[in-house]
This record gives sequence, structure tokens and C-alpha cells, in this order.
Amino acid sequence: MALDQRPDAPLPVAVRPPARPLGLWRTWRTVQRNVLELVPEAAYREPILSGGRRPGWHMIADPELMEQVLKKREDNYPRSNVTLRILKPTEGESIFTAYGPSWLRQHKAMAPVFQHRNIMGVVPVMTDAAEAASARMAAGPGERDVYADMITASCDVVCDTALSGRENVDRAALAGAVSRYLASVAQVSILDLVGAPNWVPRPARLLDRDGPRMDAMMDATIAARLRRGPSVTPDVLDLMIAARDSETGEGFARVELRNNLLGLLAAGHETTALALTWALYLVALDPEVQLRARVQAQDVLGDRGATAEDVPKLGYVKQVVQEAMRLYPPVGLMTRTARDHDTLAGRPVRPGQTVILPLYALHRNRLLWDEPDRFDPERFASEAVKARHRYAYLPFGAGPRICIGMAFAYVETVVILSTLLARFDFRLIEGVDPKPEMILTLRPRGGLRLRVSRL
Repeated sequence: MALDQRPDAPLPVAVRPPARPLGLWRTWRTVQRNVLELVPEAAYREPILSGGRRPGWHMIADPELMEQVLKKREDNYPRSNVTLRILKPTEGESIFTAYGPSWLRQHKAMAPVFQHRNIMGVVPVMTDAAEAASARMAAGPGERDVYADMITASCDVVCDTALSGRENVDRAALAGAVSRYLASVAQVSILDLVGAPNWVPRPARLLDRDGPRMDAMMDATIAARLRRGPSVTPDVLDLMIAARDSETGEGFARVELRNNLLGLLAAGHETTALALTWALYLVALDPEVQLRARVQAQDVLGDRGATAEDVPKLGYVKQVVQEAMRLYPPVGLMTRTARDHDTLAGRPVRPGQTVILPLYALHRNRLLWDEPDRFDPERFASEAVKARHRYAYLPFGAGPRICIGMAFAYVETVVILSTLLARFDFRLIEGVDPKPEMILTLRPRGGLRLRVSRL
């Protein structure tokens, strides 16, 4: 249903932007609470902002500029030192932090893991997770924290997909450790803001206990798999162990294997859970959209959970997911550091300057979107997508370093969301509004409670 037909549709919760860029002290105070509160109001209606003392910064919210930074001149804009410090493993590199030949080798080895046939082969795992989530909701209807429900469901998917249940990974411990890690080590330090090099220890990293625990958990898991050997139907860990660069024949070093497995487990369950959580909030906010998505899900699924064959038939459910990730992209802001001189929209960019990519503001920019703060899945009907610049919508990034698990995530969210919408009604709880906040990912602070009832 088009926006102009429903002008009275309620607006989803949003981050309130400051009127102007913040100074150093207020910036540090703000990033401890919510990184997106740094993005000034002008970024929601202008293509580029610049400021700061040397080396200075540029903030872009324009598709052509995004394409320049993320694709056309991607090698001139590596991830910033702050981002690398947050994502860097305790030892070695991963596909998330490597650059140059190391990244290319790891990417070539990893890409076959996410080929279409491998994704479709693990959809039964997603169906099982959807059925388990449905059973939990049916056993405890009423007011529920759907964020906790979706964390459990997505953690089940990523663990069973990566490990096929063969290793006894403590899933609750893994999910808790990842959550604490993202909320602590991912925080920006005052040392980051004054340009201190990464080798200067940050307090959060010094106090981190979850990083070493997660490393030990992955090391034990890999060692057990190497002793047992691959399964008849390979899972992600089997595929990663066997992965080889097609040109050199080189595979993952042991530490790279651990870092990439941990990265997939952490990023895979967190980002998908957030997409599902925000989608459930939005359909609870708009019963008409929920009804339309439910009718499609019930027509396709009947009483069963969604399968691989159903996914292409659930187009409107996917549009709901896509619109949820427009309004609440799992990673709402990225930063890059210029290596060489360049220009962005006629403005000179000097080596060492930070280029800020506020995806949250890009997705709500008044120059790009009609009534951008409204929830409307019709924005992702095929004709609307074709008419829009590819780089106006970037929930998974873009260019050579686009999220390698994007197709996997779309399939997983459609399978789980359609199964739940076919069976349950989701409603807001009066006086309970989620508060979107971002440290590294865009979460609802304290969870997201909805009233859930069986149909």
C-alpha cells in the first residue's frame, strides 16, 4: 500500500539528531551512549558535510559519493583505525580486518561457502530454528522480549549451519559473550578521538575477558573437528577447513580459521536477529502491513514452517525485512580513512582524513526517499528498486567488501519471519517504545517487548 494512501500510519521510533556537529568532549560522551546521536540533522538532508580540525572529517549521505568510497576508489578508503581496533581479533587477521593480498586470499577461499547451492542446502536448519521459535512463543504467549527470542533463533541457525550440531558449543555462553564484547570493546575511547595510535592500549580492551574465552571456545571446536573429520554433508566449518584459493591452493591458517569462524558466528547471529527484531516491531506498529504479510505467509505455508522452495514466493515478507533494514540498518554507521588525496563532491580530501558513512542517515535522507521516516515495504517492490540508485540502500555495505553473508541473511530472515507471521499476531504494548541505540550494531536498548498471541 503506497505512502500517499496511508498518511495516518504511525511513525516508527527514530534517533533524534543534534542540530550541529558536536565538539570533542560531547562526542566522547555521546558515543558511549549512542553513536548515531553524533550524526547532525543536516546529514539527513544534504549530500556531504565537512568539519573538524586537522586532519578533519567528511560525512557523506549521497549514493554517488558512497559508490566512490566503497567501490570506485575502495582501495583509497580502508576501514578506519577505530573500526580496525574494534574488529581486530586478539591474534592474526580475519576477512573482516585484512587488506590487500591477505584479504583477497581469504575472500576467495570463503566465497564458495556462501554459494547459492550451499545456502539452499542449509535452509532446513533455518526451518528448524523457526519451528523452535514458534514453539517457544506458543508455550509462553503474552508480553515477550522478541529481541531475546530472535537472538536465540539466529544463534541456533548460525551454530547448526556452521557446526551441524557436532560440537557441543555453549550457545547461551557464546551469545552472551558476543553481546558483552560488542557493548564494551566496541566503544570508542577518548584515545581514539585524539588520534592515539592503535598500539596504545584502550581500557576496554585491557579489561576484556570475553575475547579470550571466545577464542578458546573456537580453538577447541576446530580441534575437535580436525580429529573427527568432515561430515557426510559438509557444514560451514567443514567447507572452511577444505577451502583453498583457486589459484594458489592456499587455505586458511589455523588462526585465520578460528578468527573467521568466530566472526561468522558473531556477526551472523547478531545482525540477523536485529533485522528480525525490528521487522517484528514494525509490523506490530502497522497492523495493515502485518495482515498483508500474514496472508501471503499463510497462503504459501499453510500450517508448516517455510522451506527453501517457499522463499521465492514470499516476496512481500522479504520487502518487510528490507524496509526494516532501511529504517534500522544493523550497522548504522561506518568509517573510512583516506590514504591519498581525492575529492568528494568537489571538496578536497587529504590523506588521514576520516570519511564517515552514516547509513542510518543515508536511508532517511530527504533528498533520496519520500517521507523517509515512514514504514512502507512498497519501497522495495521491483519497480521501485529499479528506479533507485544502487548505493542509496546499503544495509550490507557494497563494493568488493560487501557482506559475504548477505544472501544467507535474506533467506534466513524470510524463513523465520514468514513462519512466525503465519501463526502469531504481534502488537505494541501501550507506553513501551523501543529505543534504538548503536555502539557497533543498532539494537533496541534493553530489548524489545511486544504482545504476542497465537492465531
